[in-house]
Amino acid sequence: MDSFIPTSRSVGHSLLTHAFCAMWCVHYANRALVYPLRQASRKPMHIGVGLASCMFNSINGYLNGRWLAVFSDGLYNETYLYTHKWRVLFGLCLFVLGMAGNIYHDNILLRLRRPASGKSNNRYSVPEGGLFAVVSCPHYFCEVVEWVGFAILTQSPAAWTFVLSTLCNLLPRAYSIHKWYMREFPKYPTNRKAMIPCVI
Repeated sequence: MDSFIPTSRSVGHSLLTHAFCAMWCVHYANRALVYPLRQASRKPMHIGVGLASCMFNSINGYLNGRWLAVFSDGLYNETYLYTHKWRVLFGLCLFVLGMAGNIYHDNILLRLRRPASGKSNNRYSVPEGGLFAVVSCPHYFCEVVEWVGFAILTQSPAAWTFVLSTLCNLLPRAYSIHKWYMREFPKYPTNRKAMIPCVI
């Protein structure tokens, strides 16, 4: 039985494979470690939500890791960058821009929740700046862009499945948040969409 741990056959000692793994780890280091520590306060989470999140991320991580470690056997060799240079460049740009946009818009939301006094702010306000001018949840949009870039980079069926599941997860949440903003703030900008600019 093949091991999940990369072997010389499964990854061919490809630096590119390790680079893809590093990109994955950087994203989740920020999402799972850095971001929670920066929050001024955290609302209680239902245990069912936490368990579902753990299950989803475990399965998703396994499938994408399995692809990179085993099923991509020989794909990311020394010629990959040359034969797919435009795909790699485009995917990398999307990933970097998506992650940067995700962090940027997260920072805007964090500043709203942490005023100059440094204390937690329990009052809600309308976020402004960046893509908040056109959508209610640009951090969600940027996360999707980030993973689309990763899927283009890796040509991985597991990564494209992750993009689809991310959309299915974030679109309803974005729509719910968008409706909440419109309900709570009568003067909320009517030109804003929920998550995808000019679409929904």
